[in-house]
Amino acid sequence: MANSIQQCRNTFFLLSGEKSTLNQAELRALVEIYDRKARFEKIGERVFVVSGKFNPNIIVKRGAYVNAGGLLLTQCKMEDMERSINSIAFEEFIDDSKIFSASVFNLSNKPLSEKVEIIIGSAVKRRIPKAKVSLTNPKQIVTGIISNANLIIGITDYMNKKGWVLRRPRTRPFFHPSILYPKFARGLVNLSRIKEREILLDPFCGTGSILIEASFIGANCIGIDISMKMCRGAMNNLMHYRLTTLGIINSNSLKLPIRQADAIATDIPYGRCASSRGLKTSNLLQEFISKAKDILPKGRYCIFVHPKTIRLDDLDGFEVKEDHEVYVHRRLTRVVTVLKRK
Repeated sequence: MANSIQQCRNTFFLLSGEKSTLNQAELRALVEIYDRKARFEKIGERVFVVSGKFNPNIIVKRGAYVNAGGLLLTQCKMEDMERSINSIAFEEFIDDSKIFSASVFNLSNKPLSEKVEIIIGSAVKRRIPKAKVSLTNPKQIVTGIISNANLIIGITDYMNKKGWVLRRPRTRPFFHPSILYPKFARGLVNLSRIKEREILLDPFCGTGSILIEASFIGANCIGIDISMKMCRGAMNNLMHYRLTTLGIINSNSLKLPIRQADAIATDIPYGRCASSRGLKTSNLLQEFISKAKDILPKGRYCIFVHPKTIRLDDLDGFEVKEDHEVYVHRRLTRVVTVLKRK
């Protein structure tokens, strides 16, 4: 199964249901890391079929907004459901020595999940009589996704079981009101297209949320903050999860103490709880961008979170690739801006 997934050409992905463009942008960024020539087919707001050379398990494990993904077995209209499922050669993909289950995600407004699960389970057992079923600890999962009038059937050996709750802000030894939730921080890391073992810089690292998520996916991290209290707190939070970094530096990010990074991801200080030492957020962001071009190689990415009220005027050395709005409350809408170094 591992080899078939590694070399597969057609994969499916189910995204989470946030009311934002972040989920689709993250999927495209993650696939781009491993295959820039991959082709996307949008089946619904949350469902994509992707053709390319990459391991979908890696995408699901890294993704903040990717709920499921794997090898695509068939794609059909709902009226052809039984015929299409029964024609799948499950014996080519499911090892009869492994335990499997059927899992159906119903994005329609019709109660079809149980019916589809029964048809899948029956088809697998007919093809592989020795196959065993487990709903609690399956090794392979036949996944059905109902989206509008479409049905996708795929297979995976990994489902997204992120520990966001275990890493929620209040469980950490150091808390601050400006802290980022882990799921959002992971999304920022992935938008930066950082690869394993590359260097990610967070120049306004605060409590270390972005550093934590980048470390979990295998990136090397550097954090900078002008507040010594924040630096110590970020280090304590990283140690809490037994993670390491290349360093957390108590410094002014407008006087960068490093020479190069492969990606930048940060939440720019703003609001009453943020520390920007007297500089307006817009000026701070603009000045940092002018410094960032000196440490970021061409073609690499810089991700900023900032209030919607801020406009970027001078993008010396960068181009805006994407903007994604994230509603927080009536007085604050965040914008995630993706910059690419020219």
